[in-house]
Amino acid sequence: MESYKDRHASWLENFYDLIVAIVVLQLSINLNHDVSINGFLSYVALFIPVCWAWIGVTFYATRFGTDDLIHRFLTLLQIGACAFMAVNIPDGFGKNSVWFALSYAAMRILLVVEYVHARKHVPSARKLINRYSLGFSVSAGIWFASIFVPPPLRFILWLVGLAVDISTPLLLTRQISNQFAPHEQHLPERFGSFTIIVLGIAILGVVNGIATHQWTLPSMISAALGLAIAFSLWVDLL
Repeated sequence: MESYKDRHASWLENFYDLIVAIVVLQLSINLNHDVSINGFLSYVALFIPVCWAWIGVTFYATRFGTDDLIHRFLTLLQIGACAFMAVNIPDGFGKNSVWFALSYAAMRILLVVEYVHARKHVPSARKLINRYSLGFSVSAGIWFASIFVPPPLRFILWLVGLAVDISTPLLLTRQISNQFAPHEQHLPERFGSFTIIVLGIAILGVVNGIATHQWTLPSMISAALGLAIAFSLWVDLL
């Protein structure tokens, strides 16, 4: 286990970030197939839980992350749930909505299990962990319950579950969480590496788009502009 001072993103964390980036890629493919107001709103509605699931795992890792066997096993299960989420992004508000809800609920329950595991080893954080575990469990329960009701009530439950999820760290534990602030080195590194992975996938999208077109002046200009946007975002990270 690394010392707190020298905390860096692990290879396993980078692998997890790569899988989440694949989910983002699936979302972008969905948007590409439906470039409309409804398509954009669907993209945002699915992106928010995906992003929040990643944030939950990242903030847990920056506060309590270890490299023991239990953490590795739970992280691999989370990777599996994340991959399952990627599979169900297409038609995520249609026939795959049940499976999308199940994958999100599974990711949150696995995060709760990690917090319960950390509770045994960090007694001073038990108050924080108890509140996180309760809030995230309630949210996961709401998402799980949503699979038993038809749309649009299902999606209303998603909103309620997500509201509980987001409000748990933002409202209920602000004072306590300040005692366990995110690591000043690990967290920026994690966000930076994830952003680079997503930018790499964005460049892959540009390359795939060019490959299906002939080399004409408009296609070359589009390719150059697409790459310029990705490079500009990368430069902004420096």
